Amino acid sequence: MSNRPTRRSHSRTGLQARRNQRRAWRPVLQACAHIGVFGLTILAFAFAFHTSLAAAEPTFPKNVQGQWHVLLGLPATQLGSEDEDTGLIGGQVTIDADRFTLEGPGAKPQKLLTADCKLLAEQRVDEKQRPVPGREAEAALSGKLTGARRLIWATSVMGLMHVKILTAEPTERGRYRSNAWGSGPDTLYLVLRRQAVPPQSKHDAAADSKRILGGWTAVAHYDDAFLKEPRLTDKRTFSITAERINELDDKGQPRRPPVGFWGTYRIAEPVNSLGAIDLQLESWAGGGAGLMCRTPSLYAFYGDDLLYIAYNETDRRPEDKRTRCERLRSDGNHNLFILVRQPTEGKN
Repeated sequence: MSNRPTRRSHSRTGLQARRNQRRAWRPVLQACAHIGVFGLTILAFAFAFHTSLAAAEPTFPKNVQGQWHVLLGLPATQLGSEDEDTGLIGGQVTIDADRFTLEGPGAKPQKLLTADCKLLAEQRVDEKQRPVPGREAEAALSGKLTGARRLIWATSVMGLMHVKILTAEPTERGRYRSNAWGSGPDTLYLVLRRQAVPPQSKHDAAADSKRILGGWTAVAHYDDAFLKEPRLTDKRTFSITAERINELDDKGQPRRPPVGFWGTYRIAEPVNSLGAIDLQLESWAGGGAGLMCRTPSLYAFYGDDLLYIAYNETDRRPEDKRTRCERLRSDGNHNLFILVRQPTEGKN
């Protein structure tokens, strides 16, 4: 009788070997399954936790919550003021985690606007695919303005807060006005600081000739109604003597003409409620028009340490035909500086 294994015995032996192999792998497969379920559970929990955190992130973090005061608010007529340019200066803003409340200036401030906000999860882009500046939120407006709009805000290196509220549905082409900080027909634009803003001073040529002296820092400079430094990182300093305004470089030395904002000046008699200053600028005008030379301008003091200067950007007329700008604002033909006095030794 042959001892050679039969085909049936081969089949039984192979089947048993495969069964034993599966039994050997079963604990490993079960462990992997448990680890996979656990891992997926952890991932799902982490994702849900992250999503809840993102959803709970406030529009305004704690470092910007609290009280702010209006340095510039344009156009103020949107909120009922008769003075479009300066009617909101000195107003007060209260910022909570998801609420922005604006009150007008004065001893008995009137609540003008409330925006209940919800931070957008993703940063949007404008018509030219540029990111919207700052943080953007959906804003439900109530008060002098109503409706569902957009609120955008950012802070500058000077410690100011810039806020844009789209008060109407803008055209697609001009949705964010080239991502610049400034006013427009579809925008309420506010510049805020932490310190209170004094009332506008009564102007007197003799007193203002002394008050204007010293070192100043430009916290904002507007050209064509928009901030010249949209990244909010600009810091320009000036020295004003009895005869000259000199812009200084990073080392505190006068810049070389025609770069910067240079020239002699004379304080003139006030024009209505605003001060008048005759500038003889030695810096370049826009569009390569040459030195600006005689530039009749306006200014306003708010207390002793806050100064606004509005001047004609370009005037190609003969110097004796040039007229003074009429409003304390920046538009297509006028620029605006907002200056704060630099602290002196022994004074904070």
